Amino acid sequence: MSTNTTSTPASMTDGSGGAATSSGGMSSSSGGTGSSTGGTSAGGTSAGGTSSTGGTSSTGGMPSSGGGDASSSGGTSAGTGGTGGGPGDERDAYFGDWPDGADPASVGMRVAQVFHDEALNGSKHYKAACAWYGSLVVSAELGEQGMLDSLIAKYDPYQSTWSGLLTGQGHVDENVFGIVPLEIALHTDDPLYLQEGLALADHQQANIDTQKRFAIDDMFMITALQVQAYRASGQAKYLDLAASVMVEYLNRLQQSDGLFYHHEDFHHKWARGNGWFAAGMAELIRELPETHAHYAAIRAGYEKMMAGLLSYQLDEGDGAGLWQQIVDSTDSRNWPETSGSAMFTYALVSGVRRGWLEADTYGPAARAAWLALVPKLTAQGQLRDISDWAYKPASHEGGPSYAGDEENYYFERPKLTGDNHGQAPMLWSAAALVRPLAP
Repeated sequence: MSTNTTSTPASMTDGSGGAATSSGGMSSSSGGTGSSTGGTSAGGTSAGGTSSTGGTSSTGGMPSSGGGDASSSGGTSAGTGGTGGGPGDERDAYFGDWPDGADPASVGMRVAQVFHDEALNGSKHYKAACAWYGSLVVSAELGEQGMLDSLIAKYDPYQSTWSGLLTGQGHVDENVFGIVPLEIALHTDDPLYLQEGLALADHQQANIDTQKRFAIDDMFMITALQVQAYRASGQAKYLDLAASVMVEYLNRLQQSDGLFYHHEDFHHKWARGNGWFAAGMAELIRELPETHAHYAAIRAGYEKMMAGLLSYQLDEGDGAGLWQQIVDSTDSRNWPETSGSAMFTYALVSGVRRGWLEADTYGPAARAAWLALVPKLTAQGQLRDISDWAYKPASHEGGPSYAGDEENYYFERPKLTGDNHGQAPMLWSAAALVRPLAP
């Protein structure tokens, strides 16, 4: 089992992505961020002409129980472009009538434009893959063919560059890049994308015992790749691996309140780590047949986590609607963190709109979270208050051990703006809000 606890793994550092700045700064890579859609300008103007960085409360604009109304900003409700359940579908009761600047379609395209304009310079960092995947999905769901074509072309420098990874044992943070060519394969007939994506997924299958670290981050990295391989190929072996590994992690890491320790030997409920797990379960349950041997266990783990999250969501103050850096800590040094909150939002929205979660219980929490995240975007569409990467104190060579005060390891992680750890789940959440409702 690979542990990666004594030095900073290259795949975990945020520097390779090149998109983030420290709190208060702006990403230099964003350039001009005008969306290709008609409703979003480079200055952060929403579909109705109001900046999304101000004036959006976490509780305002609650829709009627019928849902599906057009946004007051002139944008669209959940199910943009004719998708969704329409008026009267309780699954969308809390996902319409958005305040100015909060329409998921326009927000999603603004954030996708930021990634589109980012110079990756060949980076194969997992956070770039996650934002790329989100940008592709948002563009496809909204029928933005020009943006989709441009995002597909962005992969050209990556073609036929995976031989080095495939000759070794790989790493969850590296193999996950296969989600990008696999998503592209769903939108093009060129067999190269499917071949490259499946090669990374098959390589992970062959090396899964080495790649499992029993760190909660793995439950997106492994799950997302294997689920995408299933979506692109239809081969059940990919779902089977994702499900079996998910059950292992649930059994070893899930706690009585539904949340997860970051590691088996580092007992802190870090927001983004828990967010990876929440998002991974949502991705898997979307595809896993209810008759699958592991479906009941995974669904139970997901529901247990979602119930636990409700009790920790902030209900007042500047971070109302969000969750804190250490989800369950009452320490005064704790702070509202956006990347984990966005991942929880994706998992909650998916659950309500897919009918896994009771709408009147979880819909208000999901709505409040989205409306708390939108004002955290800069005018250029970059999310603020994103935690820098975290693993264990020993992963930071020469850094403090935090012995006797381990929570402070997380509290002192720098706050980033525009980092793809946060951009990615904003895109996933937008996609979940505009995706057609399942029957």
